[in-house]
Amino acid sequence: MNRRALPLLLLLIPILIPQQLTSASGFEAPIYGGGTFRLSDYRGKVVVLIFSQPTCSHCKKFIPLLADAWRSDPELSSGRYVVAVAMYSPSNPQASLPAFRSYNPPPSWILLTVSWSHLLQFGVKYTATVVIIDPSGNLFAKIDPRDVPYIPDMVSTTIERAKEAYHRPSGLEVSVPSRVVAGEPLVVSGNVSGVNSVRVILVSPSGAEEEYSAMVSSGHFRISLTLSEPGEWIVRVIAGSTTEERRVSVEPASEAKSSEVEFKVLYGKHDREAASLLGLESMRAGNQLPSGNLIILGGPKANELASQLNEELGITVDINGSRGVIGIGDRVWRFRIEYGRSDYALIASLERDGRKIVLGEGLTRFGTRAAAIKIAEGEMEGIAVVRWVDDNGNGEVDPEEVEVIFRGSWP
Repeated sequence: MNRRALPLLLLLIPILIPQQLTSASGFEAPIYGGGTFRLSDYRGKVVVLIFSQPTCSHCKKFIPLLADAWRSDPELSSGRYVVAVAMYSPSNPQASLPAFRSYNPPPSWILLTVSWSHLLQFGVKYTATVVIIDPSGNLFAKIDPRDVPYIPDMVSTTIERAKEAYHRPSGLEVSVPSRVVAGEPLVVSGNVSGVNSVRVILVSPSGAEEEYSAMVSSGHFRISLTLSEPGEWIVRVIAGSTTEERRVSVEPASEAKSSEVEFKVLYGKHDREAASLLGLESMRAGNQLPSGNLIILGGPKANELASQLNEELGITVDINGSRGVIGIGDRVWRFRIEYGRSDYALIASLERDGRKIVLGEGLTRFGTRAAAIKIAEGEMEGIAVVRWVDDNGNGEVDPEEVEVIFRGSWP
């Protein structure tokens, strides 16, 4: 069978299925061997329910792979996640335990014996379906094997969605650069629901406070401010009863790095927001290199100048579906990415006609933003490969989520 073919589907449920749960806190099921499993007892943790059958060939491949991955991940083994294999075996209940043991589950995993009504509660039609409950007791995700038929992909999807459920952001998401130059713009942006405006409070190094208001449009807000006093500032964003704080280091203009005072930024068609993180004069890239030191942001599909320079310099930045490649000459890196969840970028600096040019090219716009963050932090020599992973699940590229995974010189 082709490995991407639909797995064996073993449960056939009538078309008329009760509406599935959105709040699952009332779910209860017998624990094999005695006792009752109640979701309400696991508030504050993520619960992963795996609906299985003793004869399910898909389960026999998927659940052992998931168990192996679970054991090797310290976060998943931290006690913040609960896994219960819900075994449906009405004709032969005694087959549940041997089937469960054959999966080689971690010691903390729980075996439940479930009935038809338990399947109906979540609208389960096929095994192995995974149901993920967030720490508040709400249904976070249902992963159907028809939607993710390739078993390794279903394993990775289950792990990713479970972690997303635990790290689900609050209603207020804030993005602020960690460093700016005194007198240059500071862009505070983010997403929020349920309010028409947010309050932005700036706390200076001396403790003085200034308050501003940013309007919310289609769930997004953005405000550009100027910090004049060097030192450590606090940016406090308030939406209703929710508050988020970020620290910003403001450098004196006279001591700022050349990248912050002598460069112009030429950005691609999707990268204006990335350019704003640098606090420099910026403009949409054309097809000609202007004079002066330049920072060029955006991959070859978004920025014609990047495409031209890549061809001249033997640089490859390309993506095909979930696969990406970054290369300089014979040095090549290959990556798997998830759009909006993980990305990679190349930073490359070179001297040309007596001036310095820095390229910041992401596989997607998220990677380009990650490159801009590192350039703003002074990553402007030689070459570097940058990785971004959306650890907090807010869909934003936050500085603490960006790391350099390779530094080197030109081949």
